[in-house]
Amino acid sequence: MFRAGYIIDRRQDAFWFIGLPFLAIVAALASQRWLSVVALASCGLWITLPHHFAGWLRTYAIPDELRYYRGRLIAGPLVIAAGTLLGLWIAPITLLLLVTMWDHQHSLMQQHGFSRIYDFKAKTGAPSTPRFDLTLMWVLYVNLFLTSPFFTEFWVRELYRYQLSISADAVRMVHTLSWGITLAYLVVYAGHLVWCVVNGHRLNHWKYGFIASSFFLWYYVSWQVDSLLVYGIAHKIMHGVQYIVFVVFYLRHKFNQEEQAPKSDSSSRSPHWLQVLLQPRHVLAFVALSALYALFFQLIARQPLSEFGFGLNNFSEVYGTPIPEHGMQTMSEEASYHMYAGTIIYTTQLLHYYIDSFIWKVRDKKVQSAL
Repeated sequence: MFRAGYIIDRRQDAFWFIGLPFLAIVAALASQRWLSVVALASCGLWITLPHHFAGWLRTYAIPDELRYYRGRLIAGPLVIAAGTLLGLWIAPITLLLLVTMWDHQHSLMQQHGFSRIYDFKAKTGAPSTPRFDLTLMWVLYVNLFLTSPFFTEFWVRELYRYQLSISADAVRMVHTLSWGITLAYLVVYAGHLVWCVVNGHRLNHWKYGFIASSFFLWYYVSWQVDSLLVYGIAHKIMHGVQYIVFVVFYLRHKFNQEEQAPKSDSSSRSPHWLQVLLQPRHVLAFVALSALYALFFQLIARQPLSEFGFGLNNFSEVYGTPIPEHGMQTMSEEASYHMYAGTIIYTTQLLHYYIDSFIWKVRDKKVQSAL
């Protein structure tokens, strides 16, 4: 019934892909208790940026892939920069919600990709399993977004800003409907697992442990915190560290394959400096370069946060109207700082989301060969 398969190996998967979410929750709650708001914003940047650095290595340090994606890598950043500035000026919470949803779509696709790798490595699941897995992740995330107190305040405030008032009864109805759909799909998903077993398709229990630990982090934090920065610390520790670990593993394997291939089959060799950097004995050098990247970014943005955001708005002014029906007071200066800092941190990741949307495809034979 079960067959184990690992992204890296049993020990490392247990720590990085199943145990890490629980450590991230502890780190986020500790940050909320002992760190100031400014420190939380700094942590958000320092946790987020190193995994972008790993992504840039994956994208720009492999010449043949850089040539293949050249058009997308030129046009995409220009469109994203223009859209971000326009959103900060016109509708900041709408931008924040859209970026947050893209962030979670990006995270869901990362977790879905890891799930695909678990089945690919173990030769488990049915041909229809990837669709069931992805639907499960979307159902669970949409339910989280609609029902958690943390996210409910975001979409209710924005509806009121657009003069689309929603009653407390209507919000409760949305919550009830969302939970009903989620529970119904969980039953359908369990039925799919039973169908797989009955029809001779084995299951990789490591994949289900990985999915469960990921969603436990998102659900637990969304019901326990009211700060976007604290939520982001937990989320980014899990997402960012897992991404870095996987990129290093992937590139090491890819470079090893190129070294072992006949010279005629390896027309495009990877840069020697990157192969050296990714060796286990040079892990501290890799960490140092990631930290320098984060430091360079923060030095660029060392001005006051309002200047970093080009002075386009103040959340406490834009969302200063209380909503008594939902028990929402005027947004405080501290809450405004949390949301504005979170928006700035999240929008710095848009290019990363965009690039990752097309460079990682498990069905791609080149990607499969490096797994």
